[in-house]
Amino acid sequence: MWKYLFLVFMLSGCSNNKVVKTTKNLETKNEKYLLLKGANLYSLGKKSEALETYKEILQINSKNSVALREKAIIEGQLGDTIQAEKDLNSALALNPKDNLTLKNLGYLNFEKRNYNKSSKYLKSVSKDFMNDQDYFILGYIEFLNGNYLNSLKYYEYVENDEIFNNSLFFDSYLNNLKRIENLKKDSYLKIEDKIRYNKINTIKLSNFYSSSLEKDDYSERVLKNYLAYNEIDKDIVEELINIYYKNGDKVKEKKALNLILN
Repeated sequence: MWKYLFLVFMLSGCSNNKVVKTTKNLETKNEKYLLLKGANLYSLGKKSEALETYKEILQINSKNSVALREKAIIEGQLGDTIQAEKDLNSALALNPKDNLTLKNLGYLNFEKRNYNKSSKYLKSVSKDFMNDQDYFILGYIEFLNGNYLNSLKYYEYVENDEIFNNSLFFDSYLNNLKRIENLKKDSYLKIEDKIRYNKINTIKLSNFYSSSLEKDDYSERVLKNYLAYNEIDKDIVEELINIYYKNGDKVKEKKALNLILN
């Protein structure tokens, strides 16, 4: 499971298998062995020992871009972001198309709120190497820049439902929607499906439908969708009652009230 930057700063490192693949063109056996050793130590949670191993590699070959990158990732995770950025930039100079280096520079600059740099690096990552976290960040940067439609386009790539439970992400999503006049109904249904277990975001979306779109039928739908997947909730039912009361639908209002009473 990805750790999203709005929750915890997490540079992403290389797995053992990827290290094996990236060592095939290295010059010395010692470098290959030490890279694998460093990756194994990292996978065991021994970050400080892995860091020393990558430093040992760089004493053998200061231009080993993989060791520089992995060293930087650990430094960033341990809080030394200044040295981490320096090493990532050195690694990128040696291997300008390395997706992991580009990605981590994107994360690091996002954490520093240098959004233009973050966006530039992440947009340089190969599409087949992109993940939910990357689209999350790019969409949020577009939102901050006022490019609401572009923001939604990036958000559309996000598949992990967990992200939709993040209040910062979901609030920016709703703010994007408020600024776009025409959106396909399927897009709204997709959002509703993502938040079907989240009470707070269900109410937020319901209120958005009623106040911003003036579509009480949409509001009713998202509330009922929540009730279909969860136990009867008083707050959700009260939202339904308010809709029926506003529209003068006494029959539905009474049925909804009975849900609470029963």
